[in-house]
This record gives sequence, C-alpha cells and structure tokens, in this order.
Amino acid sequence: MERATGVTASEAGWITKILYRALHKRLGRVPKSKTLAAHHTPTLLATTWMDAVCSSARTIPPALKELVQLKVAMLVGCPF
Repeated sequence: MERATGVTASEAGWITKILYRALHKRLGRVPKSKTLAAHHTPTLLATTWMDAVCSSARTIPPALKELVQLKVAMLVGCPF
C-alpha cells in the first residue's frame, strides 16, 4: 500500500498534463515525485525547474551530483 497517491493524468490540470507528456517523452515514464508534487502546481513547476537547472550544470561531474543528492536525502531524513 502506498503512503501517498499521486495525481494521475486523467485528474491533472492542463499545465500538469503538458508536463506529464514532456516527462513521458523524455524519460519514458513520469517519476513518482512529480505525481506527488502535482497536488500543488506551483511546487511541481518549481521542482521541475530546479531539476532542469541542476541537470544542465556542467561544472560538477554527474556522479558527484548523485552522491550529494543522497547525502542531502540522508541529512533531511528522506525515507527513500
């Protein structure tokens, strides 16, 4: 049983549907974090913008970015 349910494409608003379509085209799926953030559209847009900015940065190696993300998740107590 899931702890929280995300917003499905049929329940989503028009902005969220456009974003879901773009994510599905780019990644082949819509990440669970985006479906959960879709309950509040400004949060969804902010997290998507932050992901895009962080992934486009080329000064830090991708492996180091992953390690930093894991460390931050541990520090804030993320259950995943």
